[in-house]
Amino acid sequence: MAENKRYNFIKIFGTIIWILLGAGTVVLLIAAITKKNSRLCKAVVISISGVQNNYFIDKKDVLNLLEKMDNDKPEGRPVNSFNLSSIENTLQKNTWIKNAQVFFDNNDVLEINIREREPVARIFNVSGSSFYIDSFCTYLPLSDKFSARLPVFTNFPTAISDSSKTNNKLLAGIKNLSLFIENDPFWMAQIDQVDIAADNTFEMIPKIGNQVILFGDAEDITVKFHNLLVFYKEVGSKVGWNKYSKIDVQYKGQVVGVKRGVEDIKMDSLRARQIMQSIVANAQKLANDSVNNIQLVQPKDDNTLPPAPESTENMPGKNILSFSPPVKSDSSFVTKPVTAKAVTSKPVSQSVSSSTFKPVNKIKKLIPYHPISKSIERPIFNSLKKPVTKPPVKKPPDKTGKPKVAAPQNDY
Repeated sequence: MAENKRYNFIKIFGTIIWILLGAGTVVLLIAAITKKNSRLCKAVVISISGVQNNYFIDKKDVLNLLEKMDNDKPEGRPVNSFNLSSIENTLQKNTWIKNAQVFFDNNDVLEINIREREPVARIFNVSGSSFYIDSFCTYLPLSDKFSARLPVFTNFPTAISDSSKTNNKLLAGIKNLSLFIENDPFWMAQIDQVDIAADNTFEMIPKIGNQVILFGDAEDITVKFHNLLVFYKEVGSKVGWNKYSKIDVQYKGQVVGVKRGVEDIKMDSLRARQIMQSIVANAQKLANDSVNNIQLVQPKDDNTLPPAPESTENMPGKNILSFSPPVKSDSSFVTKPVTAKAVTSKPVSQSVSSSTFKPVNKIKKLIPYHPISKSIERPIFNSLKKPVTKPPVKKPPDKTGKPKVAAPQNDY
């Protein structure tokens, strides 16, 4: 009997303990939930992984998306007000975001981890527009923040729909070919661009060498590039880079080089001649323009004597000329020529009949000589006399005993 009472007591005690433990657990959960609801977001940490840290989307773009969702900044908001799943879905709608993870850590910091899409090729279609594709052949738009250095593919057909099998196969070939070129430094430097032919095969334009590489489809990429490299080493280094106009590597186990024919040489020569003619024509045009634009300023020949001004005052005689100051003769018997110069006439003290002369305007341009301080009478041509000359000075007698030489006669 006593044992049964003891057993019942232990059973009741154990039940009570379990009930208390359960109640405590519930209380702790409720307290934790209440405390969590009362916590505030302290900060936002954004982590973006991209290609060599060149991001097509940055942290500022992510913060703008968060603010547009709730029209408020995330810092200082209650933690329970964030819908993390909705934030992830909104971020993944961005074209450049491949994957996004959003969560709060133990310090109430909002963690956002973003995996960015990595472009592998840049494509130009026949209409001229351009876009990127990633490793999943997803169309990616161009970005204003960064321009990736990738292999360039041109002449992409725009008539192909996005969901067609032909388009998917062509994009897959572009992706595989671009990845191989990008991962090899030599081919990344040698291949300038890849053209897409009408039959969806690839034709490459090298940076060194004036030829077209017929690559074919995107099958056996490694083998084709190996054969092309062997051709460069064994043939191109010996005969030159420009001997062949086409290099065909699309056939298995061989490389076909098409030599540059006479037509190609004629076309190159004609093109060179056109370039030279254009250069010569431009040079001639520039020379003609220079000759027409240059104007040589030469002084006018003024060999005639200016007309003598007539004055309101009368003087006897005919027209009057004014001369520069008389030339003095030096001791070496050299006379200087007399040059007639025009000066402004001034009134004189004599008064004669005014019917002989008529007034004229003053001469606007004067020869730069010092003016005469007082009025003088101008001589008449008939009254002009020759300048008086002095006899030449004789040299002192020579004391060395040499015979004397008679002085030349003076013609004057």
